[in-house]
Amino acid sequence: MSKFLTNLFLVFFLLINSAYAEKQYPFAIPNLDVFSYALMDVNTGSIIAGKDLDKRVEPASLTKIATLYLVFKSLESKYISEDDYVTISKKAWKMQGSRMFIEVGKKVQVKDLVQGVIVQSGNDASVALAEHIAGGEEFFVTMLNKLAYDLDLKNTNFENVTGMPGKEHYTTARDLAILSQKLINDFPLQYKRFSQKEYTYNEITQRNRNRLLQTYDLADGIKTGHTSSAGYCLSASAKSDNTRYVATIFGANSSKARFKYSKTLFKFGFRNFTTEKYFQKNKVIVKERMWNGEEKYIDIGFNKDIYITLLKHDDNEVVPKINLISKITAPVRVNQKLGTVDFLRGGEIIASENIYSLKRIEEGNFYRKIYDFIVNFFIEE
Repeated sequence: MSKFLTNLFLVFFLLINSAYAEKQYPFAIPNLDVFSYALMDVNTGSIIAGKDLDKRVEPASLTKIATLYLVFKSLESKYISEDDYVTISKKAWKMQGSRMFIEVGKKVQVKDLVQGVIVQSGNDASVALAEHIAGGEEFFVTMLNKLAYDLDLKNTNFENVTGMPGKEHYTTARDLAILSQKLINDFPLQYKRFSQKEYTYNEITQRNRNRLLQTYDLADGIKTGHTSSAGYCLSASAKSDNTRYVATIFGANSSKARFKYSKTLFKFGFRNFTTEKYFQKNKVIVKERMWNGEEKYIDIGFNKDIYITLLKHDDNEVVPKINLISKITAPVRVNQKLGTVDFLRGGEIIASENIYSLKRIEEGNFYRKIYDFIVNFFIEE
């Protein structure tokens, strides 16, 4: 009965993944003159359009999204503080390319260096932050590659913290979309910095290189990149109501083109898709029989808010299939995985999501265990 109720609760539930990018729509997806691109729904992780999603490309200064992720993580853990002063090394000062123009030997606060990376794409600021956190760029690069592993970025490898070209410095449109999504979701307060349109340091004012902030009202981040070999790159984000998209673009032939293409992708997404919240975090979707526990039933649900990406005009039915572990036995901890929900369309699994225990249940007393032993005996017979 409990599994039937679970199916009833979830009959309209849908969690879409990258399958949407690989299926046929009743409309054309954007055909962009770039090396690769991805358009992701940030709330669900669904890639709804893309080109050569897993083709290895140079990330250029989009590398700094990963650098900033680790900076924000260090701030969150209080390993460093925004008020820390960083003594600028000769290496940081001598960095070529985009800079915030920090001076060797001077002390600059972390919060200024962060703005220098976000707004001015400062290579000098990126190296200074890496040295402050890890003692040197080389060890920080090790941390970046550990981050890529932890986030399951299957086709990403870093050689530096700035995005300067390197033979083994690469990513993909899919991986960069995932990284951008993680930064937005994991550090929402820090992410607000990415909408800053200009920043002044050392009496030098520089405008944010992300021109979408001036030309597209829904845009609020995140980072540009360019080298002669990588072309013009961009990871951009835009939000309308409950829907937020990230568009990652690699290899546009001009700065103007990358911003034009990102608007095309956002308009495609907002016109054809909608994001809906179906379940709240910790909402009970089913109670399942508990064995040898101090309670007879265990509450099961999701440990995060569940959003779905839907075509605005699509009535195709999605059927959920609940896969609980065969026998749930105490003790059970909070957030212990107890199974999965597969979502099928036309008999094909298009997505899967874990379900968890929503409460802790300890082992029952001697009498409860004897009772469950007897019940189990007759069930197994």
